[in-house]
Amino acid sequence: MDGNPAAVSAVASPRVCEADLEDRLAAFLECTGLFRVLRQVVGRPLWTACPSAGWVRCDLLLLASKRGLAAGWLHGPIVIEVKRPGEPIGPAISQLMDYLRSSFLLPNGVPIMASWAFIYPAERVHGPLASVCARNRVGTASLAGGELDLLCGEQRILTVGEEGALRVGQVGVGRRFGSR
Repeated sequence: MDGNPAAVSAVASPRVCEADLEDRLAAFLECTGLFRVLRQVVGRPLWTACPSAGWVRCDLLLLASKRGLAAGWLHGPIVIEVKRPGEPIGPAISQLMDYLRSSFLLPNGVPIMASWAFIYPAERVHGPLASVCARNRVGTASLAGGELDLLCGEQRILTVGEEGALRVGQVGVGRRFGSR
């Protein structure tokens, strides 16, 4: 991304198709050098209540590069699912929860599991839904002003700057278990 306000506002337009949003986000992330960006990665649910569950496919799978690891992202692979702006967020959250219970195949055939999953572009969620998202390590992502913010519930997990800066936020969400 070039930081151009027109490019950023185009992301927020409901007329933009998912493929264009995915292309822009992938290009932004690749330019930072912080992540290896894999696109349209196939995976298989490890467990599902539905015996006929088949394969899944995530839009983007991010693996921290040496630069990303050195900058502080030590918290596992990230899945990003691109959705058209303005769509209801519930189905996408459910989809991402399925993805976090799946293994994805790297190009070399090695299966891996994602640690975090985000919907892009989407605004931060609040209230009870924020708690559900935090417990499941599912969140939202938005790109503005040359920065990609990855949020989980009410917490900022990660900010990626177009110049390659990386700021790790509160990654301790989702560790509580049992009664709240």
